[in-house]
Amino acid sequence: MWFPATGQLKSYHVVVGKVPSLNMFYASKHWTVRAKAKDKHTAEVMAQLEEYDCVPIQHVYITCKVNYRYDIDNSIMAVKFALDAFRKWGGVKDDSKAYVRKLKMEHDPDIYPDTAEITFTGLLVNQNF
Repeated sequence: MWFPATGQLKSYHVVVGKVPSLNMFYASKHWTVRAKAKDKHTAEVMAQLEEYDCVPIQHVYITCKVNYRYDIDNSIMAVKFALDAFRKWGGVKDDSKAYVRKLKMEHDPDIYPDTAEITFTGLLVNQNF
């Protein structure tokens, strides 16, 4: 297990549709185009998170399984959009290294094409680490 085995763990799972690759996101795009992409995907993740009762977690461990056509390192925008939504929703206080402890990404050809499955796992805020 690559996250803490002690304390009460909570997990949240979301699916992110096709996001722009990291290269596409920053390659000569106007900031308004990037803002629209972020807003669109953040809203999609927020809608999924609303299905949960928001119980904040600390020391978040993120697992991301992707089935995009581009290289795995170019899939990071799925995590960025999902984590921003998770923070905005109240699942974690901040997306800094003090709260986000680990990120694991892997290609998974068994999930739906052009999607990413992201799981946020961590200790409940009132638990000691």
